[in-house]
Amino acid sequence: MTTRRGLRLTRGALVLISVLGAALPARARAAEPVDTPYYEDRRALSLIIGPGGSYTDYIDADDDDAESGGDAHLDLAGTRTVGYDGDELFVLIRGSLRGPDLSLVGGYRNFFGMDAWQSFFDLSVMIRPFSGPWVGPRVAFGARHTFSERLAVFGGLGLTLGFGSGLRADAEVFTGVQWIFPVGKTQ
Repeated sequence: MTTRRGLRLTRGALVLISVLGAALPARARAAEPVDTPYYEDRRALSLIIGPGGSYTDYIDADDDDAESGGDAHLDLAGTRTVGYDGDELFVLIRGSLRGPDLSLVGGYRNFFGMDAWQSFFDLSVMIRPFSGPWVGPRVAFGARHTFSERLAVFGGLGLTLGFGSGLRADAEVFTGVQWIFPVGKTQ
């Protein structure tokens, strides 16, 4: 009896897999991105430069000493638009006066709004290879004002956690100028 029940379950699973397998390619074809003229016109690369400041608390793993303090930094970044709303993938190099230190950030910036003023949310990973090392998640939010198709300014607040040579938390404020270079079709 167990083998018959096991056989029925196996036949039922095969039928379910066959139905799902037949439906999946049709659904996957429908979900393929369509390169509409609207999206092609909104593609862009950009260069960002801007100053900022941060406040850091960290506990060193080697001697359990807790330290904290302020810092100033300069960001240099490049972005690439993705999706239909002008969201961006970005890579950022951050030079810091404390130490001095160098950080690498990579992530996704999601914009809200279609007017000159937009809000944004960043979700990224920060790597500090020289002062620890430290690796951890970074979240940030802020606002951007677009003056033209080629120029924007922005500012925001962020929080980073770092794991590696102890535990680290950074609260930051950042600003910047963004030069936008459209790479879509021109008419």
